[in-house]
Amino acid sequence: MKLKVRTLFDITNTGVTGHYKSARAQYSTQEAWDRARNQQRNFETLQQILSLRTNLAEITRPVEKDGVWEFEFEVESDGVYGTPDDPTGILRGDAVGVPMLRQLNNDPDIDPILVVGGPRQNIWFATIEIDK
Repeated sequence: MKLKVRTLFDITNTGVTGHYKSARAQYSTQEAWDRARNQQRNFETLQQILSLRTNLAEITRPVEKDGVWEFEFEVESDGVYGTPDDPTGILRGDAVGVPMLRQLNNDPDIDPILVVGGPRQNIWFATIEIDK
């Protein structure tokens, strides 16, 4: 099963982990490093939510277009995130209210938590048909 995640949070996969050390930092300032680390933290948070019920495979790097970040991934089993009538229902339930970091490259007025429905929705999950 293949899925797509779209969000208004900056989830740029920077690869920045650990603590800032000026002697080996790839960013010139602590502030730049902190921003890159927080972008990575947001991506890691989504991966953790997605991994609660299954292993992920073929994860694409998040891309940003017009203030929306998206990436795709695959899982081994259909139905792990919901029912045939609502294939992402359980996943949406897992994501509700999870804290995210703001004030990166996203809208500063976004709620600081994942909102899966309604006028303040800031994350969407969808299945993708795979040609077999």
